[in-house]
Amino acid sequence: MLDMTTRALNAENTLKQFELNKMKWIAAGLLGLATGLYVLGKVMAWSYLVAFSEAAMIGALADWFAVVALFRHPLGLPIPHTAIIPKNKQSIADGLADFIVTQFLSEPIIRQRLQSYDAAQHLAQWLAEGDHHQQVSLQLSRAVGYGVQALDDQRIHATLVSAVRNKLQAVDLSGLMVSGLALVTANNSHHKILHGGLNRLADYLDDPENNEKITAFIKGWSDNSFVQSMIEPFAPKIRESVARKLREAAEDESNALYVEFNAQVQNYIARLQSDESLRARLDEQKNAWLNHAEFGRQIESLWDDLRHWVVLDLTHPDSLIQTKMTHLVTALESNLVNHEALRAWLNDQIQAALIQTVHTQKHRIGDWVREEITQWDDHYMVNRLELYLGKDLQYIRINGTLVGGLFGLLIYVVTGWLA
Repeated sequence: MLDMTTRALNAENTLKQFELNKMKWIAAGLLGLATGLYVLGKVMAWSYLVAFSEAAMIGALADWFAVVALFRHPLGLPIPHTAIIPKNKQSIADGLADFIVTQFLSEPIIRQRLQSYDAAQHLAQWLAEGDHHQQVSLQLSRAVGYGVQALDDQRIHATLVSAVRNKLQAVDLSGLMVSGLALVTANNSHHKILHGGLNRLADYLDDPENNEKITAFIKGWSDNSFVQSMIEPFAPKIRESVARKLREAAEDESNALYVEFNAQVQNYIARLQSDESLRARLDEQKNAWLNHAEFGRQIESLWDDLRHWVVLDLTHPDSLIQTKMTHLVTALESNLVNHEALRAWLNDQIQAALIQTVHTQKHRIGDWVREEITQWDDHYMVNRLELYLGKDLQYIRINGTLVGGLFGLLIYVVTGWLA
């Protein structure tokens, strides 16, 4: 693409140079013609022709001098006030930069242009044409795939782990726990924890596979073998009775267990708010976990799993990501077509973003234009400007030749008439 663009520019410049040279030869030819007519007029003593051709030569030479003086010293002579453009390169750079900033990048002009251009409507129409929405979704999916592969770098991994660690270290764990517990206790959701725990314990006691363990545990209440032999027959009844009591207690939120549980939770919330030693201990444990090497390995493992899943999904014919992208772009197209309010909002956002960008960057653009022109070589600058302006400037020489000759003839006629 770059080679094609370069070749096109070179071809255009070659054509401009040819046209410029042609106009120079025409202007020079008219000067030569005027000189020939002057010689002919002198030889033939045709005073009218002499007056015309003499003034035409003067006009041609004067305008040639004026045109050349813009770009360089005529005949290489350092005549004052010639080579105007290279001498005033800095002034030209400043003036052009200021002109672009004030005239092209001013907020009123940009706002006026954007208000007359419905970008959202044009986007909707473009997406609706052909398979543009498929192309957009495909490019978005490729961008996702490229992004996750480009991020497969140990430096990125280290940065990711460090960023996650820093974010978590900044978290007030005690305050987070207070908020979480306050939210849970606000509607007694914490009762479900005790309810489930009591029932799970009762299930354990009722499970026949645990009979031996439970009986051994009950007999272990005493070290005396005689007492143990006396307790063993009652172990099943004790187990059944305890399991039943646990289930009854689980269903009765007014019993002492729930009251004590509530008190313990509220006490712990209060300690989290006021006990600095507890808060410090929690932060210490949190930081110890975050600084452990295993934490970094887990984060890297999660990131690798996500990245591998994305890459694998994008290679699948029924890619979930590709499907989601297609749905998103199709939904965007439909909403832009059917919802005028959405188009208006999008246009407002585009306008605000562009105006803000131009407002903050326009002076940088001006500085860039100024610096770029200042760095140009004088010879390069003169050639570029002459290539683009020289063709029209040659008409000044042509007009100077013709108009000068006509005025010379007019002066001759008026002078003769007055005499």
